[in-house]
Amino acid sequence: MSTTTNNDTKEGEQQGSSSPLPPISSLSNSIYPPSTYPPPSYFSSSTTLKQPALIIPAKRTGEIIKLLSGTDEDSNNIVYSEKKCKRVYGVEVGTDYDESDVEVGYNPKNERKLVLKSLGAVTLGDTQQDDFVYNDYRIIKLCSEDTIDSTSSTAPPGRISIRPSYINLPSNLSYNVLTVDQVLTRILPTNQNINEIPSSFEIAGHIAHVNLRSETLPYKYLIGKAILDKNSKTIKLVVNKIGNIENEYRTFPMEIIAGDCLDVDVVETLCNTPNKNEVQIKVESPKHDKLMIVQVKEHGCKFTLDFLNVYFNSRLQSEHNRLVQYIVNDASKSKKKKERTIVADAMAGVGPFAIPLTSSNTQHSNTNIICHANDLNPISYKYLLQNGQTNKCQKDRLYTYNLDGREFIHKMNVEGIQVDHYIMNLPQMAPEFLNAFRGYKFHSDNEDNRPMVHVHCFGEKPRVPQDVSRIERSVQERCESALGCPNCFLNGKNDVNIRIVRDVGPRKNMLCVSFRLPVEVGNVDKIVLAESGEKRQRADKDDETKEDTKRSKK
Repeated sequence: MSTTTNNDTKEGEQQGSSSPLPPISSLSNSIYPPSTYPPPSYFSSSTTLKQPALIIPAKRTGEIIKLLSGTDEDSNNIVYSEKKCKRVYGVEVGTDYDESDVEVGYNPKNERKLVLKSLGAVTLGDTQQDDFVYNDYRIIKLCSEDTIDSTSSTAPPGRISIRPSYINLPSNLSYNVLTVDQVLTRILPTNQNINEIPSSFEIAGHIAHVNLRSETLPYKYLIGKAILDKNSKTIKLVVNKIGNIENEYRTFPMEIIAGDCLDVDVVETLCNTPNKNEVQIKVESPKHDKLMIVQVKEHGCKFTLDFLNVYFNSRLQSEHNRLVQYIVNDASKSKKKKERTIVADAMAGVGPFAIPLTSSNTQHSNTNIICHANDLNPISYKYLLQNGQTNKCQKDRLYTYNLDGREFIHKMNVEGIQVDHYIMNLPQMAPEFLNAFRGYKFHSDNEDNRPMVHVHCFGEKPRVPQDVSRIERSVQERCESALGCPNCFLNGKNDVNIRIVRDVGPRKNMLCVSFRLPVEVGNVDKIVLAESGEKRQRADKDDETKEDTKRSKK
């Protein structure tokens, strides 16, 4: 959800109610064609520009600017860089510190405020951290590594030295310095039941992906152009989801709403043709095959993927890093006890967990982690193999499979592979896949050696603090039911932990449920997998990798 200053909101309301767009009733198909987008001169106004910022120690200014600028100006530079505009300011009393802080020894001259690029709003609630730029892994790392230390901190008492903030920049705003949110606030009429400016979007390589609500669909081509104009260095194509995830591969149909590949003349004709049922330029293979192939960077690894035909969510970057680091740390702690740590990623996709766990390019490459990575989608499997090669994943550390998730879990257990961590990243239905653990054969009598299971799922968002325990118990019961072991999480022996991964919507969060596999599942009748009429030549693949798989057993 976008957040603006009071000045922005008032101005947005005035501009929105006097929108430059013609009445929707005058359109042939209730869809505004690209030609109705206002000219740049319409946006000129005198106001303040709210920008995200990062408060840093003054003595580290050069170092941090270099870190956040990166080596690739187009994709990695997140430092504000408008011409003739400063990017470093002093901290502000009332915003970043109080006068009472000075009285107890705080010196504001020891800190600086570094202005960041705005990458679009995200729903985080805190108005000082409402921009997607704060999800950048470098900022996350800087803020998480810094600690409150009264002896060396440059911050006010009780605050960390590197922390998010914001700044209002006085400016005669022209179109080229406005954010997507500010542009759309000036275009969209506020009297058309638009409760939220649709300025938030997901980025995958050169593609921006939006999920527009029905009330904003009439403005989809204008929204697409605003996103493209404001991010033209990195984004070449804007697509909109036009259906639900209806297949087992977690992909969904989409339409093109902005980009060089959008035939504007065709769109104009469709929009101006009376009684046209659909005004859509669908993304369909093979016409758009090359267009949908993107490259994504995450935490030192490079991923290639087909955005149309595989599932990938760039907003899970922090979760990918968190779980990878958790497993690496666990493997480092247990080095003396065992030779290696084995991970089974049941819904691996293109490898956002499996690749960094086994890549020779990472800082933890000397940690002996073996990953068995599986995905049912043959296209995801193809890119999983390709990304393994690109990131120099060793063949004796990364094993790949193209199986159903339940079949994969059975295979791990039947073949005696002593898995330490199972990852199940299929939020819509992963808890139901837990029934594959029924009848699980444990390979050790030591309860501490039971595998940890990390399940991603969706859950209700608490409205009041009292809701938290009820919601967590509801998620636990869903997992217990699939495992066939009612109340097994209540005995305190299974290290159950539930954490919020991200805000998904007004009433929904994405969660990660981590727990040690209960011993009770070993006494539950094993489920019988349905015979598929077609094995997709799995037998041949299994024969080829059989010897390699044996080497990973313990």
